Amino acid sequence: MKISDFVFEKGSVVSLYGVAGSGKTNIILQVINEITPSLYISTEGVSYQARVEGIRWKKDVYFANTNNIFELISIIIKATKLNLKLISVDTINRFYRESRKVKDIEYPILMLLALSRESNVKVLLSWEVAGNNRVSGEKFMRKISEDILRVTKNYIIGNLRVCKFKISSNGVEGCL
Repeated sequence: MKISDFVFEKGSVVSLYGVAGSGKTNIILQVINEITPSLYISTEGVSYQARVEGIRWKKDVYFANTNNIFELISIIIKATKLNLKLISVDTINRFYRESRKVKDIEYPILMLLALSRESNVKVLLSWEVAGNNRVSGEKFMRKISEDILRVTKNYIIGNLRVCKFKISSNGVEGCL
């Protein structure tokens, strides 16, 4: 089974969460390469670019970086013109974690939900876990997500289902 089939098995708006280094970004990069045209938006800087090198990317896979909430909203607005099948944001709760302002998570999420409903676009969001092993903005995550998946170093864990994965030089292999 492809990772994208497992991730979107139960809905079109899916959230991944897990501690730093658990594989969330690698899983998202794999999914955007399986479902095209797609857009990967990074709020965590350019650290993902090292993972991008060496992967054979399909045509119509786009990448964007954002440093603040205004850039994120602008990128989402521009994405409406690209006729995408998938938009991913890695990580959606970064600006909320820094500011603790509800609007910093509410506005982009509402825009993504509207885009998903109106244009039949799949949305894949990653959520960083805080030091107390809780998702920052967990109430938002639970309210908006059709499915929530926990990522550990070797497993994607959903409601009554599990996918074992392996990260290799060719990307993410799974469900094993």
